[in-house]
Amino acid sequence: MEMYDIHEALPFKLLVVLGKMNKVLQSKLDQHFFQFNLTSTEFMVLDALWTHKKLPTQQIGAIVLITSGAITHVLNSLERKGLIKRTQGDTDKRVFYAELTEQGKAFWLEFVPKHQEYMKNLFAGFDQDKLYKLIELIKELGLYIMSH
Repeated sequence: MEMYDIHEALPFKLLVVLGKMNKVLQSKLDQHFFQFNLTSTEFMVLDALWTHKKLPTQQIGAIVLITSGAITHVLNSLERKGLIKRTQGDTDKRVFYAELTEQGKAFWLEFVPKHQEYMKNLFAGFDQDKLYKLIELIKELGLYIMSH
């Protein structure tokens, strides 16, 4: 005898499937980033800085969804690696900005094609139509969850 209605259990099942998928994907990405002496959070910060050029450190934390304490740790690590530099704001001395160094830009330009190839191989079993549909469904789910 079934203990619950399968239709009522679907959100729970979705949560379990998404959670497992996230763990597997994160593990694969961690292994991949490790080869380049990066963490996944450092990757997201570098991507944000490549896209936006120069950002207030607090805004970086908001973009990559980490706390101000965590962003300080990540920026310290990237700065030690020579990939970013931080500067104090001209008008508001309390605000610090981060941007890629020349070494950081060179690293990014070398890294991105390798990362794109890795991602292409990781998702090789799915045609582009399926990937587009999956992206749209995940976006829709995320927006719906955020609004409730």
